[in-house]
Amino acid sequence: MSIQAVNKYLASNVKVPYFLVVGDGQYMGIKNKLSELGLSFVKVSDYCGNDDKLPDIDRLLERLKTADVNANDNKLVVIGLGEYLALLGNSEAARTLSQLKDLNIGSTKVILLLRGVATQINGLQADPRFDSRRFYILDKADCDLSFTLAVPSIGLPALTGIKALLIKLENGICGNSVVNTQVNLDNALFNIHRITDSYEGIKFTAHGFNLPRSCGSDAQWAELLTELTQSGDSLDAVFEINGFGGTLETDIYVRVAGLEYRNWLYFIALKSKSDTLSNGYFRYVLDSTNRFDDFKTNVLNAIIEVPHTDKRFDKFYAERKLLMEKFPESDIADFVVNNRKNIAESIFKLTDGTETERKEIISWVSQNGVIPQITYIYPALASYLKKYVFNCRDLSNLLTEYFDGYKRQKVSNTLETDFAEKVEKLAKSRDYNRLPTRNEIIEGMNKDDTYLYWLDALGVEYLAFILELARIRGLSISINIARAELPTITSINRDFYDAWQGGRKEKSDELDDTKHSDTGGYNFETNILPIHLAQELDIITGVIDKAATELALRHYKRFLIVSDHGASRLAVLRRKEEQYETDTKGEHSGRCCKLFEPYDLPFAAEENGYLVLADYGRFKGSRAANVEVHGGASLEEVVVPIIDLTLKDSNITVEMVEKFVTVDFSKGTEITLFFNSPLKNVSVVLNGIRYSASSIDGNHYKVALPDTKRAGDYPADVYAGDDLIGKILIKAQGKSGKVNDTFDDLF
Repeated sequence: MSIQAVNKYLASNVKVPYFLVVGDGQYMGIKNKLSELGLSFVKVSDYCGNDDKLPDIDRLLERLKTADVNANDNKLVVIGLGEYLALLGNSEAARTLSQLKDLNIGSTKVILLLRGVATQINGLQADPRFDSRRFYILDKADCDLSFTLAVPSIGLPALTGIKALLIKLENGICGNSVVNTQVNLDNALFNIHRITDSYEGIKFTAHGFNLPRSCGSDAQWAELLTELTQSGDSLDAVFEINGFGGTLETDIYVRVAGLEYRNWLYFIALKSKSDTLSNGYFRYVLDSTNRFDDFKTNVLNAIIEVPHTDKRFDKFYAERKLLMEKFPESDIADFVVNNRKNIAESIFKLTDGTETERKEIISWVSQNGVIPQITYIYPALASYLKKYVFNCRDLSNLLTEYFDGYKRQKVSNTLETDFAEKVEKLAKSRDYNRLPTRNEIIEGMNKDDTYLYWLDALGVEYLAFILELARIRGLSISINIARAELPTITSINRDFYDAWQGGRKEKSDELDDTKHSDTGGYNFETNILPIHLAQELDIITGVIDKAATELALRHYKRFLIVSDHGASRLAVLRRKEEQYETDTKGEHSGRCCKLFEPYDLPFAAEENGYLVLADYGRFKGSRAANVEVHGGASLEEVVVPIIDLTLKDSNITVEMVEKFVTVDFSKGTEITLFFNSPLKNVSVVLNGIRYSASSIDGNHYKVALPDTKRAGDYPADVYAGDDLIGKILIKAQGKSGKVNDTFDDLF
């Protein structure tokens, strides 16, 4: 219909221009049809004096008025005019269009192909002479042009000057156009966006980008905009180029540690893709962080403000721990200090991932007590504190209770009165003499294909911890309990190492140095809390790891860990000196001295030319210990382990034969265990007491439990020697068959 209307105009005697108004969708089709009709095109852009100067409309009108003098150029199509007038605004558009409406062009035929001024054309119909012979508006003359004015310094790809813009419009460009121009377009009929900085440029270029400006600096946004324009306006492409196209939840510290552009871009990638992250704690931090400068600190510290009772806390805690894997101790130290704000809450936010935190956990527990959550906050500390049930015949109960109490006091940094009294009693009875010497045990061992590892100052206090380490690493463990020679100093207790005729041997002083050498970096006078325990556990973990590696590589069949002596923390806490005149002076922090006579010291043992204190006293003349002490004859100094590690048969299993057992108020109960392979030295540890099993046949063992007299469920550990074979649950019921019939148990 529009072309028919044009043809009708061309055949008429109308002496004014014809207004043909089209929309974006029809523009190019109509333009091509007009070209096919043989009309010549007049471009408004040709009337611009220079690149950024408005076209001279008067000169254009003059051209139209005088076109009839040239018979070969008297059928014209003007393009770019409607868009140009809409850019100038309603007043200028109405004035120019009104002028064109009445422009006498003689015998020339002029088609004004217009976009963006349909409303203004409708306004011309107030003149009754302006009828269908002079204009045509397509039904869908929709124009959705918009323009973005960008400051040249931003570097956004843009058309330069109003002339270049008009040329694009004349060629039918639709949608948004970016232009650098000094022309005032404040009154434009189109939507005008103004970009005055790189941040606005990114928001314009990257569709859907909605991060706040505060996420970056002007320089950072500028660099990102440059990369964005070089990557086809795709943020994903920018992230891909910089290594942020895949998973964003690994190597957090490596990616965020620094103030370079790439570190910042990682933050922007996280913020842009936060809804794709699986780590909920990470998303929580990102949601509350709008400045890169705060990001690393918030990753560390945001957990502080989440109460441990919050339903999200356990998940956040575990997720944060994964993120913290490579953060350095210096950053963690800052978190530790900030975390002290709420003492009651602080322990729940700590992990065992760094030495700084491990020491902080021990400090907190020392001052506030052990909480059940220590099991997952610091599993190594929980394993250390677990009661180790000794298997030393008539000394078993004594050693079990003694070292359970010793560990508790070491961690709480206290010396209990009743324990001190027990030590003084044992100092006189010297029950340790009933133990075999270390040399007696080693001499009777098979030394073939054995790696001897001397860990100086390893006491039996660590056995529960070592058992757990061996279990986790799939090692079989056999422990012998022995006594050291007095005094408990290295020079008196090294002959086992010097005389070793087996395979390879190695000595480590690291544990000994931690306990009482300046090289350990701990000092009782500057920090009275037992934070050195964290390093002790780390050292022992390293030794068990070494054993596991040597055995796994089949370098040796057994790995033997032996100690020369133990050490006492409680003797240091006691701070006691014996008040006796003597011609000799105290050695090893006063725990022993060269023999002198006569003497009247009921707490001292005479051996190897020394007087050795078995209580927590000190002889004068020797500097007090830094952290722990040895040289004396307290149980923690003189009782030492001999730990035999081998590869474990992981296929051995244990099961309860009975689904339920019956308890008797006077006799207790009895259980039957089934093993899929014959074993030796089977026992069950229940409520901290070890019960030996008797063999029925190659697979079945009976265990009498005389102390289990009430109905209930009883979890227990099953051992073969010192190997934890498995855990069982004993379901005990009364004689009536009821699981909780305590009344029945009375009869």
